[in-house]
Amino acid sequence: MKAFFNPKTVAIIGASKNIKKLGHVIMKNFMDFNFEGEIYPVNPKEKEILGKKCYNSVLNIKEKIDLAVVLVPPECSNNVVEQCVKKNIPAVVLITAGYKETGAIGITKELELKRIIKNTKTRVIGPNCIGLFDPYARTDTLFLPDYKLKRPSQGEIAFISQSGAFGAAILDWAATQGIGISHFVSYGNRVDVDDIDLIEYFMKDKKTKAILIYLEGPRQGRALYDCIKKHSSKKPIIILKAGKYKSGSNAAASHTGSLAGSYTVFKSAITQAGAIEAETSEDMFDYARALAHQPKPKGKNVAVITNGGGFGVLSADALEKYGFNLPQFEKQTISKISEIMPGYSTIHNPLDIVGDADVNRYEVTIKAALKDKNIDAIIVCILLQTAPLDPDIVDLISSVNESKKKPMLIVSAGGEYTQILLKSLENEGIPAYPSPERAVRSLKALLKKSNN
Repeated sequence: MKAFFNPKTVAIIGASKNIKKLGHVIMKNFMDFNFEGEIYPVNPKEKEILGKKCYNSVLNIKEKIDLAVVLVPPECSNNVVEQCVKKNIPAVVLITAGYKETGAIGITKELELKRIIKNTKTRVIGPNCIGLFDPYARTDTLFLPDYKLKRPSQGEIAFISQSGAFGAAILDWAATQGIGISHFVSYGNRVDVDDIDLIEYFMKDKKTKAILIYLEGPRQGRALYDCIKKHSSKKPIIILKAGKYKSGSNAAASHTGSLAGSYTVFKSAITQAGAIEAETSEDMFDYARALAHQPKPKGKNVAVITNGGGFGVLSADALEKYGFNLPQFEKQTISKISEIMPGYSTIHNPLDIVGDADVNRYEVTIKAALKDKNIDAIIVCILLQTAPLDPDIVDLISSVNESKKKPMLIVSAGGEYTQILLKSLENEGIPAYPSPERAVRSLKALLKKSNN
């Protein structure tokens, strides 16, 4: 498995000079991303591609190959994989489609592929996938140009997606939000490497602190349950299940050849195993950011601190909806906060530190709440557009967050100026959400994790 995520040599079989061909896009991505290893294009019709010598066959490359990316037509893809086996290549990303997702002929073709790799040292991701993206190893098999799909920066969230299209779109979104990842893998039909293999690998990976999975249907239901149960206490596993209902299940069968199965049984099983289910694609990364970077709450008592009363009201509604409490502050907390609050204010939870709040007022109130024994978690709502607040608020939040005494989630909404500051918080591992509802749902995921 290591060869997928830290290759030193890569063969791109199906590389092309044609800028509209997938083989050209992938090779260019490797080069533009400053892949530090050696790249070997393979195409019998070309002598060189992008300044690199081109080979007729992977078997003609003298050097040892760690990773082969295969994107040749389906009529010859199995033969190419067989050549990779003969070359003793440990890792193959088979992007080519036309296997079991297409029906009877494709099923036969996939069975032949399984026979080719059986009892060999060659592992295969795919077919019918977009492969992997690793910002640490600078490995990028996505056949989507970077000017159309932004790649996330280095982070601590591993993302496994059965669907390449869904995975790619979410990667693009994550990049625009300033959310980093450790690894991304789209495995398609998973003829060999599947979610279980990847969970096992990412559990050992020091860069990964949380694992996201988009899943249409498990290939080995019981084995997946056992794997999650074995590891969920070590690192959080968040699953977005597609194909929950009849129409989606039918679509999954024609998409990646998956049988979605009973959603009720699946939901019960993963919950018992200790995974956390995401209801939406937004939830996936919302939960992951909280679970990867924030400590577990000891209970359901939450403090809300805000410079905008409306945010406080919405936060209170969301907290009650999801079963949290808004306790009163301890006397010493109230006394400390009173020292810096204007005379016309009242001190209760949610705490409105009013619109003229500056960085110092946030500092005093947040630190007081962290020391309060009645409080298990803090939601800090910040209207960043107010005149008294300057960018130092980011440094304050980052500094206070270092103690990791209690989970602290940020709520802030706004345009370009706000987004720049929020990305700075994300870079420091502090999750920021555009609405109280999303922050509270993420806090609920943290609480579920602490109760597992």
